[in-house]
Amino acid sequence: MASIVLVNPPMSLEERYGRLSGAGSTLPSIGLLGLAAVARKAGHRVKIVEAAACNLSYEESLQQILNFKPDIVGFTAVTSSIYKAAKLSKMIKERSPEIKVIIGGPHITAVPEETMSRFPEFDIASIGEGEEVLQNIISCLENNGQLKNVQGILFRENSDLVKTKPHPLIQNLDELPFPAWDLIDNFPWGFKPAAFKCKRLPATYIISARGCPHLCIFCDTSVFSRQYRAFSAEYMIEMIKVLKTDYGIREILFEDDTFIIFKKRLIQLCETLIKEKIKISWSCNGRASSVKPDILKLMKKAGCWQISYGIESGDPEILEFSRKRTKIEQMTQALEWTHKAGILTKGFFILGFPNETEDTLKRTIDYAKNNFLDDVSVSKMTPFPGSEMYRIGEKYGYINKDWEKMNLLDAVFIPFKLSKEKLDMYQNKFLKEFYLRPVIIKTYILRLIKNPGNIKGILAGFKAFLNTVFSFRIETQKISWLKKDYS
Repeated sequence: MASIVLVNPPMSLEERYGRLSGAGSTLPSIGLLGLAAVARKAGHRVKIVEAAACNLSYEESLQQILNFKPDIVGFTAVTSSIYKAAKLSKMIKERSPEIKVIIGGPHITAVPEETMSRFPEFDIASIGEGEEVLQNIISCLENNGQLKNVQGILFRENSDLVKTKPHPLIQNLDELPFPAWDLIDNFPWGFKPAAFKCKRLPATYIISARGCPHLCIFCDTSVFSRQYRAFSAEYMIEMIKVLKTDYGIREILFEDDTFIIFKKRLIQLCETLIKEKIKISWSCNGRASSVKPDILKLMKKAGCWQISYGIESGDPEILEFSRKRTKIEQMTQALEWTHKAGILTKGFFILGFPNETEDTLKRTIDYAKNNFLDDVSVSKMTPFPGSEMYRIGEKYGYINKDWEKMNLLDAVFIPFKLSKEKLDMYQNKFLKEFYLRPVIIKTYILRLIKNPGNIKGILAGFKAFLNTVFSFRIETQKISWLKKDYS
C-alpha cells in the first residue's frame, strides 16, 4: 500500500481572475477528486491538498504534504499554474528527495518533453487520462518494476527522457468510482462556484462526459481527445442522489464542453429527474446546433435554469476561420428557443482572433447586446499549448509564449490589426455596455428576489464587475495624462 498526496498547486483568486476575483470560483479540482477515488479504491492511503481552492501558501501546502509522509506526490496543472507546481515540487525535493513526483493535467499532456526538460523537479509525467495511468505508475513503483512498461508516461532515465506509447482511452466511464468529495475538508459549504454561475447553494460541478469531436482552433483536446465518451444516465442520476443526500448539494453545474450532444441520454436523465422528483437545479454548456425547442422544454422541467453557449464572435468570417462550424443564424435561433423555454442564456466570447479588427469587435458587442443573452463571459484569445492557435498564431500576430501569462487575463496574442490597448479597451467596453443596461439589471434583481440565498455571491460579483470596468477607465485616464505630460 502506497501513501499518495494529490495536489492542486497554490494559485490565488487574484492570479486566476484578476479584478473579478471577488466573483471567482473556489470549487475543488474534479480531476483530483476522481484520481483520489481510484487510488483509494485500489487500497492506497490518499490525501488531497487543494491549495488553489483553499488559498494555501507554499509553506502551508508543503507542511500538509510532508505531514502525510507520502511515497508519491501527484500534481495537476494547467499552463498558467505549471510554474507553481514546479516550485512546490522543488520544495518537496529539497526536504524529502526520495518522494516521487508525478505531474499530470492538460499542460503536460500538450507539451510533455518541453515541460519535463524545463522542470527537473518532476520525475514522471502522466500523459492523457490519468486514472489508469496513475494506478499503473503506483504499481510499478511499489513492485520495483520498469517504468518503460507503463503506457502513457514520460520519465527520466539517467539524463534522458523516455516516452512510452499512449495509454488507451477509458471506454466504459461507468467503471470509475464517484469522486472522493469526502477527502475535502468543509465540502461543500467551504467552496463556491463563480457568483454569476450559481442559483442556489451549496453547489458543485461534475463532468458527465469526456472528449470533444469539434475542431475549434483555440481549444486543446489532448487530455480527453476528440473521441466523445459519456457516463450513462443511470450513473449520473446515482451521483446526483449521493451529492444531494450525503452532502446537501442543491445545484449541479455540468461542465462538459458539449453536454447536449447525446440526446437519448439527456432525455433519460431529464425524465428520471422529473419522475423521481429529484429537486435539484442545474446548468450546463451547450452547442447551438444541438438544441431544439422540445429538448429545451424538457430540460427546463427537469431543473435546468441556464445554458452557456460558446458563441465566441459575432462575425461570420471569424467563426469560419476558427472552425467553429456553427453559423450565426444557428446561434441566434438557439438563444431565442432557450429564452422561450424559460432558461437563462450565457454566451462565451473571445476577443482577438486572427484577422480581428475594430469593426469585428464592434460587431461582436452588438450581437451580444441585440440577442437573447442574460450573461456573458469575455476573454482574450489565449493560444494554449496543444491548440491549433499555438502552432499557427505567429502567422497572424504576436504571441507571448510565457506560460505564466496564459491565464486568460493577459493579452498574450495580439493580431496584426490591433494592439494590446485596443483589446483591453474593447473587453472593458463589452462588459460595461452589456451589463449596464436596464434589461440586465432587472434580470439580476429578479434573480436576487427569487433566490435570496445567493445574494452575497451575486453582490460580490457585481462589486467585482464595477471594480473591473471603472478601474480600467481610471487607469486609462492616468496613462493618457502621463502621455500628455511627457509629450
